[in-house]
Amino acid sequence: MRRGQGRRPGRSARPVGRRAAVPALLVAALVSGCTSHTESGDSRLPQAESWSSVTGGPANPGRAHAPVSDEPELLWSRTLGAPLSGVASSDGIGTTYQATISERGCNLFALTSEDGRKRWCSRLPTEGPRITATVDGRGYTFIPQYGGVGALAPEGEMRWFQPIQGIPTTITLLDNRTLLMISHLGIARAVNAHTGLDASAATPLAGEIAASDPAFGVVWCATGERGCPVPGPAAVDTASGTFYLTAWRPGRAVPELVAARFNPGGRGHFEVLWRTELPDGRLGTPVVLSDDGTEVYAHAADGTLHGYATDDGAVRWSAPLGYEPDTPPALLPDGTLVAGGRTTTIWRGRSDEHADDAGPAPVVAIRGEDGRGHEVWRRDDLRQLTNPVATENGRVVVAVRSDAGEGDEPGVAVHLLDGGDGHTVHSFVVPAATGPVSGLSVDADGRIAVSTAMGAVYVYG
Repeated sequence: MRRGQGRRPGRSARPVGRRAAVPALLVAALVSGCTSHTESGDSRLPQAESWSSVTGGPANPGRAHAPVSDEPELLWSRTLGAPLSGVASSDGIGTTYQATISERGCNLFALTSEDGRKRWCSRLPTEGPRITATVDGRGYTFIPQYGGVGALAPEGEMRWFQPIQGIPTTITLLDNRTLLMISHLGIARAVNAHTGLDASAATPLAGEIAASDPAFGVVWCATGERGCPVPGPAAVDTASGTFYLTAWRPGRAVPELVAARFNPGGRGHFEVLWRTELPDGRLGTPVVLSDDGTEVYAHAADGTLHGYATDDGAVRWSAPLGYEPDTPPALLPDGTLVAGGRTTTIWRGRSDEHADDAGPAPVVAIRGEDGRGHEVWRRDDLRQLTNPVATENGRVVVAVRSDAGEGDEPGVAVHLLDGGDGHTVHSFVVPAATGPVSGLSVDADGRIAVSTAMGAVYVYG
């Protein structure tokens, strides 16, 4: 059922009713008799083919698994009572997950994707620069917490907690069995996703770091400064267990782009394949892996986007953007990269020219060809506020600043762009939305979720 666009976001559905109890003997019979290894019979599935993590999936592509409507309408909206801290993820089977920053009450919400009803919420010691639950195809979630990763069942019960030195920035399912964990201090671990038991020893990819506080340095992750050794999620090739990230080792003058591989079997272990120095520095944004696995993309400190070969880390091309994005680029199916926006841009009034911050972000499309980075198109008239989303049919979804806000404060609008030339196919103003935008995502059914830092979730479809 579609909902009209009201002035204030709010709950649009009745509370979930209690589910009928299943007789214990029937449950026991099902558990003991279920030996199928088909998709419907397996106890776990790999990472959901929906928006399953902060950057959309293991490769950090910012890519939706479904097309979006050419004229999306508001389905529902609701406030969660606290600022939002990351992108909404989804399991592809009907649930959307959103984390908040709250000193009391729930800070992880499971909402019914169709109408926004609260399925459950939990109070967890979450922590990190971008707090987004990683989800598998059955709705099991893995959430970054203070000093480790927590695994929750589809109904919200805590299943296990595994500690790690630091705050997890990478939480990726390599398959339906193994979970890759990498902290902002550069510690890599693999654990059994079913039980939480070790599948490898802990490996320091950024050198030995002796920090007594797990959150030490996390404040520097957003900008990629040396105080945060590994600021963003690794781009992971799940087929080979190879992953790519930026790391800044203690005592080094410059950060590095690092390629490593998880080798399973017996006592699994990590192998560093190569390291490439980044003499121009880096941002705190995650690297992105190309569809064919031959290139990874990373931003320099001035915002310049570089393409690197995955076999040896050699620079293949670079392209200046003219600004420093806070979020990674989204990858269109034709290989075009659409640069991200700025979640930290603060609006200080209509006369403000952002002289003392990094300023608003245009929408820029880049493609690397013949050893050079080419600007495909550019929208300087748009001020992008968060990560973009690319769709399989060549569209780009962006959240931008709108002048149609309340009073003297600007609002938020969503534009659906043509990925070929950047023209606006459709746009709409998000009602009563102001301030920064913490994330933009698209679920497996093509629903667009807009998460505002002020604490509201809006879903369009």
